[in-house]
Amino acid sequence: MKQQFIALLLILTQAASASVRVYIYSPEVKPSARYSLKAAGQTVLVMDNPIPAAYAAFETDQAVPVEIECTQDVKWVDVKPVRLGIKPVIKDNKILFTIPSPGNYTVEINGKLDYPLFIFANPPEIKPNKNDPKVIYFEAGKIHKQGIIRPKSNQQVYIEGGAIVIGAVAAQGVENVKVSGCGILDGTYNNQLSDNEMTKMFSAGSGYTVPNKYQRFVEFIDSKNLTIEGIILNNSTTWQVVPINCDKVTIRNLKIISDNPSDDGIDIVRSRKVRITDCFVRTKDDCVAIKAHLDYPDSVIVDDVLVDKCIFWNALWGNGLEIGFELQSAEVKNITFSDCDIIHVETGAVFSIHNSDKATVKNVLYKNIRVEDARQKLVDLAIFRSRYCTDGSSDPEYIKQNYLEGAWDGVLKVPENEKACHAQFRGHIENIRFEDIYIQGIFPFSIIAGYDENHQVKNVTFNNIYVNGQKLTSLDDMKLYTEYVAGIFINKP
Repeated sequence: MKQQFIALLLILTQAASASVRVYIYSPEVKPSARYSLKAAGQTVLVMDNPIPAAYAAFETDQAVPVEIECTQDVKWVDVKPVRLGIKPVIKDNKILFTIPSPGNYTVEINGKLDYPLFIFANPPEIKPNKNDPKVIYFEAGKIHKQGIIRPKSNQQVYIEGGAIVIGAVAAQGVENVKVSGCGILDGTYNNQLSDNEMTKMFSAGSGYTVPNKYQRFVEFIDSKNLTIEGIILNNSTTWQVVPINCDKVTIRNLKIISDNPSDDGIDIVRSRKVRITDCFVRTKDDCVAIKAHLDYPDSVIVDDVLVDKCIFWNALWGNGLEIGFELQSAEVKNITFSDCDIIHVETGAVFSIHNSDKATVKNVLYKNIRVEDARQKLVDLAIFRSRYCTDGSSDPEYIKQNYLEGAWDGVLKVPENEKACHAQFRGHIENIRFEDIYIQGIFPFSIIAGYDENHQVKNVTFNNIYVNGQKLTSLDDMKLYTEYVAGIFINKP
């Protein structure tokens, strides 16, 4: 009780000095049915998302005391990521704690994963001149039913904190484009829109011109020098941030919240020099996926990708940090995942390379990753035939008859008498390193599986793997299944 009183006194003292700016939204926006929130004593609008979940955003440049009220009876609260050591106080059904700095936080009630509250504390917003002809500016306090926004080279799309834009961003062959702000891009209507839905939601000429067209959320094709930062991507029904054959891409402080089929958070497709940092991704499908497909020559590869200081929550489909399935270029190489918090992977794998095509995937490093909750697989490195690959199939009847039920999703059987035929489409996985990986709670199993003797997974190193504080000292401790592998090491100097 004394410790709780001291914590409460500290929170109240910090409230007097904290600086917070709240966003003003359209009066059409309904507040959350579950939560209300104050930051440093100021009321912050909390909005619901169909996951179901709720989220709130504000600005600060320092530690901020937070007060949350919940319609449920609250007996326990977890604030994540765990590494921050935030200890909430529950008093009169109010939840009190202090966030130490700008960042992205998850609040879970009574040990349940349903209906969390996400808190996005942004650093102060730097606004461009709204009258600049190179700026496409969406003002706060409004819901903008925009359709597809198509920036040109040297333009900035700016969604001000407090603005909601219903639509998508798409461009091809551009350079020096920035998409930024602290507002919300709403993707609810981006997939398989009917004529009636388009007419109802968007004015003529807004960009939605093809009935039932699959529209990715933020898509750049054959472009370079791109920055995408700050905004909240809400309820996407498609792949979300998708640079395709792009060079020099920075993705920073994005907040992605969805729970729909094929809602991959960030898909890096045949792109190079990509930096993803300080992002929060909660998706049903892959949080991050690195791919190499579509109609390009083999020489258009993936190279030099860094994902660091991010928080990931992968729900019931896909994987946390995925490379694959579609890998049709010559190489996918020099990929680093560093200093990330995996707060949940509800099914699938935390770390996965699913090579179902001909690429050589090599030089991949996973370093200083904290895994708080993973339910099925930790590591999944595999070369196989899938429904998505060159020699796969989209025929429902064929898939029904040839689907391989088991440890993987989307994988097709290969009869023994057809294995040599399908081998021509298979690639390689080599030089993969896991360093300083910290697993809490359940210790999932892992798979490393090649296709045949000529398509093995080679040179995989595990250094400093900890499970609930205990360092693993042998491969026997790894809960690892292997086939067609060459060179697996643990704690190698």
